[in-house]
Amino acid sequence: MSLQGIAQWNNGITEVTTQKGFTGGIYGGADLATTCVTNLFAINLLEGNYIDSKLKQEVINNLSKFNRGGYTLNYGIYGVWHCDTIKQRVFNFFFAICHKSYINTVFSRDMFNLAFNGNAMFAGKTANLTPFNFNLLTYNQAEIGMLCTNFSGKAELGIGVSFLAGQRLLGISARNATLYTDPTGQYLQFNSNAEMYESDTSTSHHSINAYGASLDLYFKAPYKIAGRNGSVTLSVTDLGFMFWNNKSFYYHKDTSYYYDGVNINNISDLQNVGFNTISKDSIQNKYLPFAEKSFFYNIPSTLSINTNTEFGKYHLEFGYNYIFNAADVGYLYVQGDKYVANGWMTGLQLGFGGYETINAAFVLSKQTKNSTIRIALDHLQGLILPSVFGGAGLYLEYSHSFSK
Repeated sequence: MSLQGIAQWNNGITEVTTQKGFTGGIYGGADLATTCVTNLFAINLLEGNYIDSKLKQEVINNLSKFNRGGYTLNYGIYGVWHCDTIKQRVFNFFFAICHKSYINTVFSRDMFNLAFNGNAMFAGKTANLTPFNFNLLTYNQAEIGMLCTNFSGKAELGIGVSFLAGQRLLGISARNATLYTDPTGQYLQFNSNAEMYESDTSTSHHSINAYGASLDLYFKAPYKIAGRNGSVTLSVTDLGFMFWNNKSFYYHKDTSYYYDGVNINNISDLQNVGFNTISKDSIQNKYLPFAEKSFFYNIPSTLSINTNTEFGKYHLEFGYNYIFNAADVGYLYVQGDKYVANGWMTGLQLGFGGYETINAAFVLSKQTKNSTIRIALDHLQGLILPSVFGGAGLYLEYSHSFSK
């Protein structure tokens, strides 16, 4: 499957075996992708280096009406009891404990130019700052579930139920946002209709500020086409929500703000300067009227569909992924795997969509009698051409089986 769903329904959980036993595993993955920001630009920005016009132009060349970016962090442990039977049905029972973090955004061409080139280029014009969405979410997850390995013949059917403990949330959505700059620079006119959700800011990032639940579903069925064996898989992961406590913040405002600078009547006497009469609280109450309240918030959930056809030592996979509630678009991919001697497997994935435009990934795994090691590198195009593409991703997994 694609790297986005590699950990949730991994091979250890879905493996069909005739021997009873237990498999334990540990995994971790981080992924950063964007449709426009190049790796060279991101590295210089993170290191605090000077961003010259060449670096900016490389990003501007990639900008479109809808620009996306996303970051995910997912690590944890799992355990699976294989080949337990209930009324002649064979089951794998599993548990998993993990941590997940998401950051994703959608922004306009004008938003990037305003942030990195200033508003002088918009003199006499209106900068359109929408679409704009930003989401940051971190939480812990504890899951239990089971998978029937002989449902209706050789098909597989699985379900997992999770308890969620939310740590941090920041969600911003602007339905409308524009900035007009006077041709002579005398005033600015800002209009916005925005909504924001934020978790309790008085606690640390590791505190529990929300509780929730989610559901995972999995179905796999075999097929044969032109004499070749294969399977089709459908899964839905993290279908759920969290309830954030009453110390959380909610903001919604449809407003217009006019700014024409600060008036100074006498440079030697600043007591009558306009900003002396403006307090932080008065500005916040007028333009940022936060309300403390509890609320429900949906977590990112993933739909995955793929087919895998065997060609001897080669496997060919076609798939589709979509992450709901995460500023994502559908990701289509094709992946070829080659199984070689001594338990080695290599794979190359090519895809389009998601948080990037085009994507290339490399997968390598080694399987021994009782252990499996897997490594995957994502967004190879950003590593090969860092001045054109952005993104980087790494996934690692180790599992060990204890057969009876």
